[in-house]
Amino acid sequence: MATVSRFHLRLALLPLLLLLALRRTAAAALPTFPGDKAALAALKSAVAASSIPPYSCLASWDFAAGRDPCAAFPCGIRCYTPPGTANSSSSYLRVMAVALDPAGYSGSLPAAVFSSLPFLASLSLAGNRFHGALPGGVPLQPSLRVLDLSGNAFSGAIPASLFAANSGLQELYLSRNAFSGEVPPQLALLGGLTRLELQQNGLAGPLPRLGAMRSLSHLDVSANALSGSSPLAAPGLLPPSILSVVARNNSFSGQVSAAALAALTDLRVLDLTGNAVSGVLPAAAFAHPSLQQLRLGSNRLESVEDAPDGGASSQLVELDLSGNVLAGKLPGCLGAMPRLAAVALDRNRFTGGIPDRYAVRVAAEEATEQWVPFARLMLQGNYLCGALPSQLRQLKEGSAVVSLADNCLPRCPRKFFFCQGAPQKDHATCPKCETLVRHQENLLQMP
Repeated sequence: MATVSRFHLRLALLPLLLLLALRRTAAAALPTFPGDKAALAALKSAVAASSIPPYSCLASWDFAAGRDPCAAFPCGIRCYTPPGTANSSSSYLRVMAVALDPAGYSGSLPAAVFSSLPFLASLSLAGNRFHGALPGGVPLQPSLRVLDLSGNAFSGAIPASLFAANSGLQELYLSRNAFSGEVPPQLALLGGLTRLELQQNGLAGPLPRLGAMRSLSHLDVSANALSGSSPLAAPGLLPPSILSVVARNNSFSGQVSAAALAALTDLRVLDLTGNAVSGVLPAAAFAHPSLQQLRLGSNRLESVEDAPDGGASSQLVELDLSGNVLAGKLPGCLGAMPRLAAVALDRNRFTGGIPDRYAVRVAAEEATEQWVPFARLMLQGNYLCGALPSQLRQLKEGSAVVSLADNCLPRCPRKFFFCQGAPQKDHATCPKCETLVRHQENLLQMP
């Protein structure tokens, strides 16, 4: 019975299968639209022949032999038949994606690639040696969703004319080039953009307001020469949709605003390492409902506010405040943050003793119901003093990454791995040791 049923099913599906087969054959027989073919030819002509290896994808684009790109080119492009044209005798295949292999192609990017491929959804030239300025005066096609020009040698300003309100762009990768000038404010017109990567260029000036980019989730502008207020200096500079902000190694200044942090409720990663951010790190950073990685090393922060609930609700997994000018006692609230596993407070001006909670967390071998162990605790280069907590004396090398070097801890002998490195400071340069032993430090529940 089952065999008969399958037989009748095949008979019933036969007309549909034949129709699909005929449509596939017809589509395969369609030529590439002449304008699309000309744009692809312009792209290959703009690449120096000496930079096209014989094994590469671009070497297989043989226009001289009259080969049709969509039908005969084995790689580098994808084509399709736009809806509503399959039954027309004058239909063409249209180029919807161009993705060149990273073979070291050297050349310029012709304007025809932007202007003459109206069905192009994805363009990737990443990891080559394309150079010169991007075509100006030609907006990106509304169909384009992904533009990846990363890892080339493009230079000059990023043309503002590329970006229009009707753009459908979702991902823009211009990193690792030689772009200069300012970040164009017209980027804020890209309401559908989710990823913006501009890192490792020569961009300068302030970062424009991007608060209108309602879909932006990932922003990376690291390793440029950007200046002015940091992206977290005030509410509205970034959209509420943002998940990750990475702006390492620029010249951003000002403070981290508590109101700006509160407005970005979904923010998970904030990395402003290597800037000139100053002032107070607000308690909002510790009470944030989503923030997991906070990296503010090598800035000019002067103090840290205590967490409003003692740190119990913090979602932080990693905290890096190294290389600032933070003073006073080590923040006790860090010891109560349940998910915190990596702490870097080195190269500051902290004084006083090491909280017992820090020692308990770094010496723990397993997580408890209250917290996970510290896998990394960097406290070197401060003015910490007093006796070592007993838990640290029992710490075995390899169990965690810990450093107490270059402090004011005369009872930190080099036999302990975490005391090795730079020697302890001379007694004359150390302030009077004032350690405060809080009773609650000794009430920490042990597993």
